[in-house]
Amino acid sequence: MIYISIDGQAPPQVWLDKANSITQELEDAPDEEERNKIIKNNESVWKELKTWLLSLSNGKCWFSEAKDIYSHFDVEHFRPKRRAKDIDGSEREGYWWLAFDWTNFRICGNVGNRQKGTFFPLRAGHCATSANRNVDDELCYLLDPTDRRDPDLLSFNELGEAMPMPSCGKWERESVEESIELFKFNRHPPLVEARREVWNRCRQRIAECENLLLEYNRQPSIKKKAQLTEKIEALREMVKPTSVLSATAFECLRTSNIEWAQRIAVRN
Repeated sequence: MIYISIDGQAPPQVWLDKANSITQELEDAPDEEERNKIIKNNESVWKELKTWLLSLSNGKCWFSEAKDIYSHFDVEHFRPKRRAKDIDGSEREGYWWLAFDWTNFRICGNVGNRQKGTFFPLRAGHCATSANRNVDDELCYLLDPTDRRDPDLLSFNELGEAMPMPSCGKWERESVEESIELFKFNRHPPLVEARREVWNRCRQRIAECENLLLEYNRQPSIKKKAQLTEKIEALREMVKPTSVLSATAFECLRTSNIEWAQRIAVRN
C-alpha cells in the first residue's frame, strides 16, 4: 500500500452533477428500502469512474498495490453504502449519503473487496449516522490508502508477508492486523508470492551493487561506474509509485542496513 493523494483532484463536472442529483434522491427517499432501490438502480454511476480512479494509482489496486494478481478491479466504497458490519459481525446503518461521493471510492482488486464486503469496524466511541454525519471523528480499523500516514504502518518481510511496522502502537497494530485479514493480504497466495519475488529481486540487485562498489573502489573505471549507475537506477525504478508492489521493494531497501540502499528508499 502506498499513499494515494486525492487532494486537489475531482472527477468531471458532468459526473459530479449526476452524483449530486442521485444523492438528493437519496435524501428525499422516505425509507431505507427506497434508498436501497435508488442505490441499486444507479450502480453503473460509480463504475464510470473506474478508469479515472485507476489513473490516480498508476493502474494499481489502492490497497494491495497489485494489478492482475489481485484479480479484476472494483470501485469499492470505503464506507459501505447500505449496511456496515462491526468487528463482532453485528450490523448498523450504512453510509448511504456517501454512496455517490467520489471521495468515498477506492480502487480494490475483487479478491480483497469481496472478502471485506460490508465490514467497516470502528473502535468504540464515535460512530457516524445519517443524523450525525461526522465521519472525521470515527476511528476505523481499516487502513485507508488516502490517509497520508496509514500506508506507513504496513510493512513486509522476505517471505512476502504483510505485517505491522515494529514501531506501531497497540491500536495501530490492531488496525494493521485487521486490515491484513479483511483484505486477504496474506491469504491470497499469488499476492504473497509476487511480493516474495519482488523482495528477492531487490535483494539480488542490492548484492550486485555491493559487489560492484567493492570493485569500483578497488579499481575505479568508467565502465564500472556506468554499470553501478545502471543497477542503482533499476533499484530506484522498483520503488517508484508506478511500479507494482513498490512498497515491498521499499521495505527491502529500508531494512537492508546498507546506508546507500536506505537512502534510495528515503529519497523516493
